[in-house]
Amino acid sequence: MIYLLILISVIILSSAYYFFRPKKKANKNIFNAEYYRGLNYLLNDEEDKAFKIFTALMDVDSSTIETHLALGGLYRKRGEFDKAILIHQNLLSRPTLEVQLKNQALYELAKDFYFAGLYDRSEKIFKNLAEIKNYKNSALEHLIKIYEVSKDWERAIDLIKTMSNKNVNGHNTDALLAQYYCEISSIYINENQLDKAIAITKKSLKTNPSCIRANLQLAECYSSNDIGTSAQYYYSIIAQNFRFANFVVHKIINLAKKTNNTSMVLKTIASISNIKELDFLPDVYLFLYYEEEKNLAKQYIERFNNKTSINNFMINHTLASSDEKKLTYPFNDLISSYKNIFSNNLFFVCNNCGYKSNELNWSCPSCNSWESMTPKSALDLLKEGGANDSK
Repeated sequence: MIYLLILISVIILSSAYYFFRPKKKANKNIFNAEYYRGLNYLLNDEEDKAFKIFTALMDVDSSTIETHLALGGLYRKRGEFDKAILIHQNLLSRPTLEVQLKNQALYELAKDFYFAGLYDRSEKIFKNLAEIKNYKNSALEHLIKIYEVSKDWERAIDLIKTMSNKNVNGHNTDALLAQYYCEISSIYINENQLDKAIAITKKSLKTNPSCIRANLQLAECYSSNDIGTSAQYYYSIIAQNFRFANFVVHKIINLAKKTNNTSMVLKTIASISNIKELDFLPDVYLFLYYEEEKNLAKQYIERFNNKTSINNFMINHTLASSDEKKLTYPFNDLISSYKNIFSNNLFFVCNNCGYKSNELNWSCPSCNSWESMTPKSALDLLKEGGANDSK
C-alpha cells in the first residue's frame, strides 16, 4: 500500500502541470474526470484498472517522465516485470527524449531485466551505463550482482580488481574477492582437484586473513591426509570468530572419529580449553575426559563452575553424561535427551536478516549478504536466554 501512496503523490505533482497548463476546456474536463476515476480505483484497491487509466492519461514529456518512471518502478516491485519493461521501453522509443532522461530510463530498464532474470540484457545496458560518470558506480555494482547470481566468479574477480571503491554492495572488496576465490575452490574440491583447491583457497586467505570460509575449506582439504594441519586450520577459525567455537569443536572431534586417531587432535582440543574468552563447551570436557586427560578436564570445568546458573546447569549435565553407566532410569534417558539437544542440533542464523538454515550458507539465501551466517545450537540459545534474564 505504501507504494500506491507514493505513486499517488507523484501522479498528483506531475499531473498538476498537465491539469493547469493552458488547453482546451473539453480536454481539461476529460482529464479531470479520468484522473479522479483512477484515484477512485486506487482507493478501492482496484489497482490494475487505476494503472491503465493513469498510463493512458500521461503524455511523455519532461513534466511526466517521473510519473512514468514511478509507475514502471511500482510494476517492478509488484513483480510485474513485463509491464515495467514495456513502460520503460515506451519511454526510450521517443526520439525527442533528452539524453539525461534516456539514461535514467535505461537504468530502470536494466533493473527490470535484472529482476526478471534476463541477465544478458541487463548486463549489456549496465556495461554501457558504466561509461557514464553519474551511473558508473551503481552500474558496476549491479554487474557484480549479475556475475554473483550467474556464478561467473572469474568475471566478478576481474571486475572488482578494476574498481577504485573499497566497498561494493555493502561489502569490503577484499572480503568479496576472498569469497569468490573460495567459490572457485569449492568447484575444485567437488572435482577432487585438491591441489588446485588448496592453492586458490590460500590465495583467498592471503587476500582476506579474516576469511573463516578459507580456513574451513583448507581444514577440509587436509582432513584426509594431514590431520594435524587440518585441526590447526579449524583452530584458526575460533580466533577469527568465537561464535564458531562449538561448530569447530564438533568438526575436530568428528575428524578424530573419522580417522580413528584422537591423539592427533588432542593438542588442539587442549589448546581450545585454554582460551579464557570462550564459554563453557561440553564437548571439550567430554573429549578430554574420555581421552583419559582427567586432570585437564577437571581444570577446564573448574574454571566455569559457579559462575552462573546456566554454567552450573550445563556443567552438571555434562558431568552426569560423562558417567552415564552409573545412572538408572529415568535419569539415563533424561541425560540422553540433553545430549541430543545440546550436541547435535546446530543451525545457522543470518545476523543481517535473521534467516535460519540447517546449512552454512556463505551468501544468505534471503538477503544475499556475504559472511553473515553464524552457527547456533540449543546450547547457545540457553546461554542467550540466561544473558537476557540477567539484564
